Amino acid sequence: MEEAATSDESKPLYSQARFWNGLFLLAIIVNLVAIFTSDLGLDAHVEGAYIETENGWALDWGDVRTEDPLASNPMDAREVPESSVTPGTIMPFAIIGLLVAIITANRMGFSKETITVLLLNPALIFSIGRGYSEYTYLAMIGIAWTIWKMSRDYGVEKNSFARITAIGFSAIVILWVLVLKWKVDPFSLLIPLIALIGIGMFIDRAPNHWFNPQKVMFGGFGFGLLSIVSLGLLGYGSFSVVITDTIRFIQALLIAIFGVILVYGMFGMVLWPFAKRAWCNMASNDDRLTGELALFIGTMAGAIVAYVACLWTFESILWNSEWPWHMWTMGNNGRYITILVIPSYLFIKRVNGGLDWTERNAIIGVLLILPISLAAGLHGQTYWTDDAAEVLSDNMADGEDFLFIHDTTLGMHYLYTFHTHIEEVVERNITGHWRAPDSGWETELFSGETIQNRGNLFSVEWIVLSPDIQWGAPPEGWYQTTGQADFMNGGGEWIVWTTHSELALR
Repeated sequence: MEEAATSDESKPLYSQARFWNGLFLLAIIVNLVAIFTSDLGLDAHVEGAYIETENGWALDWGDVRTEDPLASNPMDAREVPESSVTPGTIMPFAIIGLLVAIITANRMGFSKETITVLLLNPALIFSIGRGYSEYTYLAMIGIAWTIWKMSRDYGVEKNSFARITAIGFSAIVILWVLVLKWKVDPFSLLIPLIALIGIGMFIDRAPNHWFNPQKVMFGGFGFGLLSIVSLGLLGYGSFSVVITDTIRFIQALLIAIFGVILVYGMFGMVLWPFAKRAWCNMASNDDRLTGELALFIGTMAGAIVAYVACLWTFESILWNSEWPWHMWTMGNNGRYITILVIPSYLFIKRVNGGLDWTERNAIIGVLLILPISLAAGLHGQTYWTDDAAEVLSDNMADGEDFLFIHDTTLGMHYLYTFHTHIEEVVERNITGHWRAPDSGWETELFSGETIQNRGNLFSVEWIVLSPDIQWGAPPEGWYQTTGQADFMNGGGEWIVWTTHSELALR
């Protein structure tokens, strides 16, 4: 025992078990701090606002992608299937995803060091603190690959039914990520499911020499990118910006390649220390399963990059955001690449013959992300709207409406933070409206006019002005209370105007 201890102590600190045990404990603590101290992210607040309808769920105050780019409409709310929404269980669902991701990585044979680095990923810590489901998605992708791999025993020929079944289950798991992310009816993905099964069967029967990892990874990236572009050419949803705003999409695509692949992928997932050696080994690798894994990673990466570029382009136009600065504001979308963290680590392990986190460059990579990981976990998310929502919660009467004035960028998302923090908002039948500062809301409010694609403001007796937005000439009979947004939320003074002359303030 003494000899073993002496031998361990003679190694560099980063090679010792106690170092990685401590780092693993730190990773768990940082994730827990993020979970218990951070407010939910904007998308999580939106998801928490879904209410049950006859045919599924719908957003209480209208869709976040509005028909009128300057105003909301509570009556315009797309119903989504119950299977794609988890209101009331957002954070528990994210935590379950974290546990499943750890179990999946462990069952796939990853060491404690690899699981530690996975848990230290800044984008994943950012996500779990805000109640996002990236851990859930990456676990599902890992499970999908495991199902595929189980049927790919090239030493013993599998019968066709077993292989097709595995291909089908893998496709279902992958598409279920889209069901949860895009909130679509599972049956609407029947055609994509058939297409994925067909592609899987084609891959199953393709000759071995087609699967050189270098070639198929590049080919897969191009195929994934082209698949999203094709959806755009067909005019499908927000992907249509490919043809309506081609120049801006191309600009976004170039930035997305840099941000998603290099920043969130190579740097955030600490892949760069192994990349050069892996690239050299890929050229001579003739393992069929490794080639299939390279194809899967490349295809998914290409689709994610193109999707992020479409998202940036579409929302910048929808919100009339400053370009190209909109991409900086929405840069956290690059975190979607983290769903490939398990396949990526598995690929490095297969190509390089192992995944050694005690190598000099690997340790440098881990130490470089560590300050960002700590910042993501310890800082968390806060909003100034929480304080304004307290004023409304304590003073609004049942059935009253309020009007929220905020810039077009994420205006509807911030509106739904009020939905979370106004107590019993659904039972009290409180409705929130959003208007952009230059929407003509003052005329609309007092004229009694109903404008197409806008909710009527007849019952509005409360107005919340975001910091730096002023009401030039409020009419007689309106009273105000103010509050200060902290520096991390942009600073400035927010104002609540109301027709109520007396307010109860905490």
